[in-house]
Amino acid sequence: MTRFAKRIGGGINPAYGRIFAMFDQPGVISLGDGVPDASTFPAAELEKTTKEVFEDFKNDSSFTNKLFSYWESAGVPELVSVLEERYMGKFESGNPEKDTLLTFAGAQQVIDLAARVFLDPGDTIIVEENSYGGAITAFRSYEANVIGVATDEEGIVPEALEAALKADPNVKLIYTIATFSNPMGIETTLARRQAMYDLAVKYDVIILEDSPYFELRYSGEYIPSIKSLDKTGHVIFAGSLSKIVSPGVRLGFAIGSKEIMQVIGAEKDNQTIGNPGLIQLAVAKYLREYDLDAHIAEACDLYRKKRDAMLKALENELGGVASWTHPEGGFFLWLTLPEGVSGDEFSAYVAEQKKVIIYPGSMYRPDGKDINAVRLNFSVPTEEQIDECIKRIADGLREFMK
Repeated sequence: MTRFAKRIGGGINPAYGRIFAMFDQPGVISLGDGVPDASTFPAAELEKTTKEVFEDFKNDSSFTNKLFSYWESAGVPELVSVLEERYMGKFESGNPEKDTLLTFAGAQQVIDLAARVFLDPGDTIIVEENSYGGAITAFRSYEANVIGVATDEEGIVPEALEAALKADPNVKLIYTIATFSNPMGIETTLARRQAMYDLAVKYDVIILEDSPYFELRYSGEYIPSIKSLDKTGHVIFAGSLSKIVSPGVRLGFAIGSKEIMQVIGAEKDNQTIGNPGLIQLAVAKYLREYDLDAHIAEACDLYRKKRDAMLKALENELGGVASWTHPEGGFFLWLTLPEGVSGDEFSAYVAEQKKVIIYPGSMYRPDGKDINAVRLNFSVPTEEQIDECIKRIADGLREFMK
């Protein structure tokens, strides 16, 4: 008998199983994915910089060690330097005199390691009422209590956050995707960010600010990160190159106080003994030699059209029937169905009967509650597929409600 740890959890929700079973069926279109459009990947540029990395080291007597051996947990200096310039410099997310930037195997590793160094079994982490499922799973793997607090289209409600902090002295972390959240696509206002930071300082709790989407803005004005407000070392900023370069490079980074990052870096060594040097060097060269801002602007032009196509299709097909968020960036919007409609059952019905994959709201809730909401992704499908999917969803909702 295989004896898994208790923290691994139980079986899959039957509704999820019905949805996942449809992925490989003919004619199925997915609005469930949370990945970039593959056409945005700078494949040719990365091929070129990878080859150049080999050429750069060919005449170096220590070529083998530099390129193929272990690297320290901080990351290769060339990559760390360019990331510091962009995120601690241009975006002011961190103070070079007080903070340290380390690289990771994506922001997911940052989430896991933050949980690992801060959470003892029975400790509590606060998240948005609807939050990233991968983070919730990571926190639970360290036997933590994950509590969702009330969130509206301006972000976490400060009064609800303070009530949760007062109620539980074991809160160790506040996890938030403040800019274009997954799953809702909302953006926390500057006033709410300041309120969150002030409460973190008041109750001496660390904020883990997960921000993989903030550079993918299609409308509205830039809002500074919570980390940019940090004067006391209470904020860890987690960033990622997955959404703006490529998921396959598996590179993220975190900026936090020197004390915190020293501990996280040591635990990273226990996990991975550093990240691959070759891809870090190739990406560093790409970031130095190519115009990342222009690349992001081009991607934003594509995603803006897709977002607008989804918003238009929703208005045409579901106006007056359902409601939805209006994201100014990122990959997702949140569709709220009529009262009494099960998001779990409706998502399974649409997958089986309409061949459209959507994810139910329960997948993003720490309490797992079946609610009348689903997450829709617009970054992957074409505009034509988006239009067709929304028509199928609308048809499915009319049938389902009968």
